[in-house]
Amino acid sequence: MRSTGTQPRVLLIEDNALIGLDLGDAFAHAGYRVAGPVATLAEAAAQVERRTPDLAVVDVRLKDGLCTELARELHRRGVPFLVHSACRQDSSLCSELLEAPWLAKPAWSPDVVAAVQDLGRTGARP
Repeated sequence: MRSTGTQPRVLLIEDNALIGLDLGDAFAHAGYRVAGPVATLAEAAAQVERRTPDLAVVDVRLKDGLCTELARELHRRGVPFLVHSACRQDSSLCSELLEAPWLAKPAWSPDVVAAVQDLGRTGARP
């Protein structure tokens, strides 16, 4: 893991405020440092540029578009991420999104945290 501290940093990319706050709390209680939730592609890109996260949770569709380029950038930087989205997996999505672990919304926040913990342990890359 990239983090120099004991707590990995998770970038939470979610435009639904209630889901974002719930997941942010769940990750904080599980011992993660949480960046976000961020609700737009611009915010997410700025977060990644400022400091590459250790892990990420990505919603496919944000208020300002699809996270295609963001997923590619996370992949280029070697950041394991999972997709947490109400969107369906289909061939119109980029390979980085399709190859990432996927949890359909609504998912129980402990399940999302457990999936990210698995990602962190295995070091799986999208």
